[in-house]
Amino acid sequence: MMKVVLVGCGAMSRQWLDAARQIDGLAIAGLVDLDAERAQARAREYDLSNAVIGTSVDAVLDETKPDAVFDVVVPAARREVALSSFAHHCHLL
Repeated sequence: MMKVVLVGCGAMSRQWLDAARQIDGLAIAGLVDLDAERAQARAREYDLSNAVIGTSVDAVLDETKPDAVFDVVVPAARREVALSSFAHHCHLL
């Protein structure tokens, strides 16, 4: 099982989550967004009741210990997401 955290729960996250549903052996372990309610809404929409929800990339990566990160943030936030992902030994997708 490959565990993934999705960072950025805006409109584009739907396409990533739709694609993730098609991959056997992949589990969404967490959702991160600056707006916690947006992340919670996306979790409800995709029936991800076991996913860790948070506003801090580092906190969610610490808790979930994923294999990879889906980076779906605006370009200005990509550097922070990449550095956090690498610091937690995650693949960045």
